[in-house]
Amino acid sequence: MLKAITSVCFFFLLSVANGQEWELGLQGGASGYMGDINPENPFAFNDWSVGALVKYNLNHTWGIRGNFAYANTYAYDGHSRVQQRRDRNLGFFGPIMEAALLVDFNFFKWLPQRGRIVYTPYIFAGVGGIVFEPKWYDLLDPATPEINLRDYRTEGVVYDNKAITIPFGAGFKYNLRGPWSVGVELGYRLVLTDYLDDVSKRGDGRPYDSFMTVGITLSYTIFKGGCPEWQ
Repeated sequence: MLKAITSVCFFFLLSVANGQEWELGLQGGASGYMGDINPENPFAFNDWSVGALVKYNLNHTWGIRGNFAYANTYAYDGHSRVQQRRDRNLGFFGPIMEAALLVDFNFFKWLPQRGRIVYTPYIFAGVGGIVFEPKWYDLLDPATPEINLRDYRTEGVVYDNKAITIPFGAGFKYNLRGPWSVGVELGYRLVLTDYLDDVSKRGDGRPYDSFMTVGITLSYTIFKGGCPEWQ
């Protein structure tokens, strides 16, 4: 699934050369995680993330986007307010790499460089795939800075470090001048695995984990012939 999504996104990138109504963008900001170690706080942004996008604008309102994200994640029972979790003393950290295909919906007609309205809120949803690797510190060997928790089969099973995601979220963008636009975007990903944090049987019983990103976006719109074609 991850390979298929990556292939589609790469096709989008190659198609930019055709000069259609395309956007290229970058994003940077914070990342967070929800799961067995953080089951209650959807705003636990405690690490960093970066991303890139290739978007084809179908019209003023709808767009299809190939999205790439790299998010660091971290959680530790020792920071919990719940004594039972502090006694459990589990933790993890590690990167998550995602490729996703998204559909964007603009609430206002969006036409950089020509539109009277130079800003719009928007929402998005889609499907993606991730590669992840939960890690932690080797408390028995201080000389080892980190270990891959999957190798230790802490849950008694061998689980895959790849999974399907269901991304969704909202954002706001503003056309600075000509093809350049900036914005802010908040995205959540429901991950179809319970092992993002290497915790399942020892956890809260919920079947899926999730992670989220929030950040500033900078995008550049490419027009065929140097001007928009939308009617």
